[in-house]
Amino acid sequence: MNQAVLSRHLLLTLLLAGGCATRNYTHYLIEPAPETNPALIEEEGTQLRPFGFGSTTAMTVRWNDGDVITEVQIPMLASGQRILIEHSASTGAIDTIPTTRLVPPPPTVADGTLDAAYRSRGLRVNPDAPEVSIATSRTRMQEAIAAGNYAMALEWAELILARYPSHPETLRAKGSILLMLGEREKAIEIYEQVEEIESDPGVRRQLDALQRQE
Repeated sequence: MNQAVLSRHLLLTLLLAGGCATRNYTHYLIEPAPETNPALIEEEGTQLRPFGFGSTTAMTVRWNDGDVITEVQIPMLASGQRILIEHSASTGAIDTIPTTRLVPPPPTVADGTLDAAYRSRGLRVNPDAPEVSIATSRTRMQEAIAAGNYAMALEWAELILARYPSHPETLRAKGSILLMLGEREKAIEIYEQVEEIESDPGVRRQLDALQRQE
């Protein structure tokens, strides 16, 4: 073998070695190569550890995709490790808690204005209840009333009131729905409750009429 052949053979060997060096072993074992989640990439600096040993502080994480609502409480440990939660379709392999009939629709941009208007009146918000779209829930409540499905309409009203327990418009609607369901005493109770929050002439007349019937 002459010098020229040896030179070509050496060059080919170097090129092949360089090509292999640009790819790690996972490229040849898994196609396509797995991607590292950005949340798991090491950050510069030292992680802060604000909680002492034995802390019972927990972080509540809620996820609402409009079909299923999930709530997880994650303990905040002093170890400083990262916690990554990935949402994916259920495989059916894990036992789940039975869901309620209705899932609170997630808030939209319009709900930001409605939420601010509610809070500006000094009315209470229940932070433990899941966030809910007032606009969407009220629309579906009205659709259920128009269809004569008062039980479903009441469920939509309760979804709003779970988060916004003093919402005047929804309380008035709940009183009317209860009246249509034949729950006269409960309807009077709700009407009296909403009158203390915000008086309305129509509700006042309805309440007076119901009380005279007693």
